[in-house]
Amino acid sequence: MKRAAVALVDESRCIGCTLCIDACPVDAIVGAQGLMHTVVEPWCIGCHLCLPPCPVDCIDMVAAQGAWTIGLKSAAKQRARNRKSRIAGMKVVSGTKDRKAVIGAALARRKR
Repeated sequence: MKRAAVALVDESRCIGCTLCIDACPVDAIVGAQGLMHTVVEPWCIGCHLCLPPCPVDCIDMVAAQGAWTIGLKSAAKQRARNRKSRIAGMKVVSGTKDRKAVIGAALARRKR
């Protein structure tokens, strides 16, 4: 895979919505809700998936600065695997009974 371009966030226009963070398959975009986001350029694979969800169009694709090495490729694959397993492990808790059980289990772990 060649990466001709990488994402670049215009920090002055970023509203901190985190939609680009959710869209990035390799966790190359960092930031927090309500704060400006930025792209870790060596981690970006140039997939363009962060562009469509951005509501203020503050992300542009620019020419990559560094070489796309075998090490960076394998690191991107590992970050993508980690992200997939992290997302798969997230469980949406619904209902009062489930919520109470989850809170109880968390409190029990905390007491140990």
